[in-house]
Order: sequence, then structure tokens, then C-alpha cells
Amino acid sequence: MRKLSHRVAALLVLIALSASGQQVAPRQPTLLPVGSATVADLKGDVSLRSPKGDPLAPRKGQVLDPESTIETGKGSILLRMHDGSQALVKSHSQVVLKPPEVGLGLYLELIIGKLMAKVQKRIGEDPPFRMGTPSAVITVRGTRFEVRVTKDKRTYVEVFEGLVEVRGIMVGGRSVLIRPGFSTEVPYEREPQQPLSRIEGTGDLDGQVSNRSGRESERPGQETEQPDPNRSKTPEQENEGRPD
Repeated sequence: MRKLSHRVAALLVLIALSASGQQVAPRQPTLLPVGSATVADLKGDVSLRSPKGDPLAPRKGQVLDPESTIETGKGSILLRMHDGSQALVKSHSQVVLKPPEVGLGLYLELIIGKLMAKVQKRIGEDPPFRMGTPSAVITVRGTRFEVRVTKDKRTYVEVFEGLVEVRGIMVGGRSVLIRPGFSTEVPYEREPQQPLSRIEGTGDLDGQVSNRSGRESERPGQETEQPDPNRSKTPEQENEGRPD
């Protein structure tokens, strides 16, 4: 009789555990909203503002909503987009995250400064990744490239992998395709200039002399730099080697 009561008690415990397990739903993975980004890494002087303009305390793992603003002084910040793409915002830059379902379909806008991006490859009918500047719209379907915007709203785009389409902000303007090792320059309210290789002296993103305009295009407030050996690295690899 005692053995039977023990068996009944054990059976009741198993039934209770089974019932409790059915009531607790499995935890679903957290999905970032389209157009948002996570702070994957940051170094030095970085400031963040919410879509309403409220200051945010920068920290790793922080999720930034669309229309958030990122500004860097003597620092840098590595952003991981909702689709896994990465953007390394370099020093003295300003970037605004954008909701791609609105307007031109931009994911981010570089107001001034410089960033390096590595975009996850798009497959089939997946919408392309677009970013904007005051003078250009840049469209990619999976590649690695760098963008710089000067104070006079001039945009420079250089490609390391894949193909990048660049066009001016004017409606109906032509676009150019940039392949690896080439770059283009887009003056404000003008069409992009024909791509040139770095060997030909194109409008270099690091402020080299441009053969197109016949004048120097140095970064405002800084001396002309030498070619950067880190250009072969991904945004994440490059940021790892930057000092705090």
C-alpha cells in the first residue's frame, strides 16, 4: 500500500511539472526594429541623441532607434544594423539613423565626416541598402565601401568590395557604378563624376589632390593624410586597433 501511494505521488508530480511546462511559452529571440542599430563598440569622444533630441549615455549594447543622431569628436563608434550590416563612424562625423520605409529608403545619412560600411549581401528581391549624404544617394546590395562628406557638402565614395551605385540628389540625374579600387566625387547639387582608380588620382577620401577639379580637397581643419593601410580591414577590425 505504501509503495502504491509513493507511485501515485510521483505520478502527480510529473503531471504538475508537465502542465507548468506547457503554460510557459518559449522565449522568442529579440528582433531589432528596421532602421535601428546597436552600439557594437565605441572609443573616445562620442555623443548620442534620441529621435526627440534627448542626450543618451553612450554604452556598448545600446539600441538606437531610427532618427537617432550620432556625433563623434576625437572618437569613433561601430554600429551594427538590424540586418547585421556594420558602419564604423570615424572621428569628427555626424550620422542620423533613418527608417528605410520612409522617403528614399535610407538606412542612415552621413551629414559630415567619414564612415566605413560593410553591408550584408541582399538576395533575390530583398530591398537594397541605401545611405544618403547632402549631395548623394548610395545604393548597394552587399559590399564594403567608405564615404566622406566635407563642409561644402561634397561627397567622396570609395569601394573596396562589390559594386556601389552613386547618384546625385537631383531628381532624374544620372548614376554611376563604382567597382573595387575606384571612387567618385559628387559636388553639391551636381551629378557624380566619372569613377577613377586611386592610381589615376581620383578625389581621394583621405584628402589627396583631385585630378578632376585641379585643386586640393583636404578635410576641413586637418592636413592632407597619407593612404590608410587599414582600408583592407572590415569596420570591426579597424575599430579594434583604434586607441581609446
